[in-house]
Amino acid sequence: MFPYSKLQSLNDLETVIYNYVNKHSRAVESMTIRELADHAHVSTTTILRFANKMGYDGYAELRFALKQHRRNQQQTESNDSYDITVPLADFFSKVNSTDFGKLIDQAMTLIDAAPMVLFFGIGTGASLSQYGARFWSNAGKLALPVPDPFQPFTGGTPFPKGTVVVVLSVSGETAEVIEFVSRVQPEGAKIIAVTNHDRSTLAKMSDLTISYYMPELKHGSLNLTTQIPIVYLIEMIAHRLDDERDNG
Repeated sequence: MFPYSKLQSLNDLETVIYNYVNKHSRAVESMTIRELADHAHVSTTTILRFANKMGYDGYAELRFALKQHRRNQQQTESNDSYDITVPLADFFSKVNSTDFGKLIDQAMTLIDAAPMVLFFGIGTGASLSQYGARFWSNAGKLALPVPDPFQPFTGGTPFPKGTVVVVLSVSGETAEVIEFVSRVQPEGAKIIAVTNHDRSTLAKMSDLTISYYMPELKHGSLNLTTQIPIVYLIEMIAHRLDDERDNG
């Protein structure tokens, strides 16, 4: 319910509110603005500014929108199976925005200049890394997956200058992912994070972050968050690479 382009405009304090509302939306529906300010440790003025940036006239309208959003989700979830079309429709509306297009243009600038691209992820991200590397290679870009999170990168064998590492992580907080990025950065690699959260540790460490904001679904430690946005981004960029090769 919060548009991608508007989330990008939030400052640090407003992001604190977004994270709190996102995690406690049902409770926020019945909170006064003062109660939310106390729970999120921000001022009421910051909350009003957040509501305005999200397109609402005030806090009351924001609470009403939260309630309506929950009711819509409940109607969707009343079916026996999870309906993925609702969050995906929201995602595809975001990728057609001017702001998202500029973000992809920035990624293309880094990728075009890179002599080599490495893909890295853990779990499902590892499988998508193999897919991404092969698909971009099909489009004419030298791309390789890094299947081992403990792959050594010694100072004696630095990456080619301008190498791009595409890191795939839903949470952006996985310890192995953070440790991997901390090891490749001293080698001069440019990091493109593809993650669900633009305020994650991974996002803060990266040169560029592409976030997709999908509802996170888990069964215990198993993550069932849809990966369709990642596949879409991989293929969209690959086709742009292929077009540039044809026109070059």
